[in-house]
Amino acid sequence: MSIVDQLKWSLRHSKRQALESILVTLAIGLGIGVIITVLAMFWSVAGEYRKLEELDYFRSLQIVSRAEEAQRQLAPIALVSTDPTGISWSAPLDEVLELQKLLPNMHVYVELSWLAYTNLLPQDENKEEDIWYGFRGNEIFLTGTLPSYFAFSRAGVQQGSIFLLDDVRSASRVLVITETLARDLFGDEDPIGRTVPLSFDDSEAVDFTVIGVLAAPDDTDSYSLFADNRMAWAPVTVIPSYRSGPDDTTHFYNISVGLDPGVDLASALEQVRRECELLWGEDSIAVGNPLESWRESMKHMQRYAFIIGLLASVGLVIAVINILNLMLARVLKRTKSIGLSMALGSSRRQVFRQFMMEALFLGLVGALVGILLSSGFAVLLERGYGAFAAGKGGARVGLGIVMGFLVSLLFGVYPAYLGSRTNPVDALRID
Repeated sequence: MSIVDQLKWSLRHSKRQALESILVTLAIGLGIGVIITVLAMFWSVAGEYRKLEELDYFRSLQIVSRAEEAQRQLAPIALVSTDPTGISWSAPLDEVLELQKLLPNMHVYVELSWLAYTNLLPQDENKEEDIWYGFRGNEIFLTGTLPSYFAFSRAGVQQGSIFLLDDVRSASRVLVITETLARDLFGDEDPIGRTVPLSFDDSEAVDFTVIGVLAAPDDTDSYSLFADNRMAWAPVTVIPSYRSGPDDTTHFYNISVGLDPGVDLASALEQVRRECELLWGEDSIAVGNPLESWRESMKHMQRYAFIIGLLASVGLVIAVINILNLMLARVLKRTKSIGLSMALGSSRRQVFRQFMMEALFLGLVGALVGILLSSGFAVLLERGYGAFAAGKGGARVGLGIVMGFLVSLLFGVYPAYLGSRTNPVDALRID
């Protein structure tokens, strides 16, 4: 009997017991679906960890007051002070620049961001297409920062240059923009030296001068901010800050310290902590790293996923045991037909292969059901946690097929072995 004939034989017997076959495939599919979803998620999150560790945001330390840290519910790596009262803290620009002198091997910067409006872009409030974070019409996302931010972010300059510390101190109204924004604002004309009128909220427009255009990032850098076409940067001193001190100078409640790739996070944090103590004393300041907070949240998600996967594995094992009993019952029902087949010339190997083909068919159909269920679970995970938690479709398909083969072996080998050991003489005597 050929492989095709044996497959037809298996399909015919599965159709005869259609209800049992459907229940078997559903039980296998549900267990496999949950397990491969959890495995694909762990696989994807592990890969995402490696990518995130290279991102600028996760290679930076955040210096905030302890009171603000408590409000954000960050997971601080270290505290400059253990005072639980949460003393109010802020730093003027001079102290931020002083911290940079104390940390020459790092990049100290601040960021204040606003939505700005310009009449150089068409205003279309009814436009349905979201550009980035829902930007529409004449909106630009403007960030006030320091030159060290560009050094930390390894920004490439296509035209002109970035602004300098002198521009920050003198509050020069200069802009560094992305390549796409330059094209949207000025078309094919040279953007360097051109004026961009910007207004904040309902304030009167103020002219800014374009001094630099950043090069587009590499296509593989999907996380880069410099790829977004509505981004612009200016000296932080020209941003209409809502955090001003009593001396009418801008004060910052959040300072970032960027680390170059390969710098040890723990030692860098200890160095930052010491310099903060020298500069601000024993104030209630928290120094934290966003990656640690993100990892903590992912650990909670993975813990729940592990529990769900464990329960699904137990359920799948129970299902396999029940399916094994079902297959044994099928073998016993076919004892006479097995004996007749062997009497007509079928070998024990052929009988074993026939039952294994039936088990393999049920296992792979169950795996297909599991892959479909896993795709549905992935959509829910993507909506709740992001695309990285859903895992890759190829990984789920590969895992599903492997799990289908394994389950087929678990519940198919023993019944097939018993069937192949049937004595044809004794089998033909059964009524």
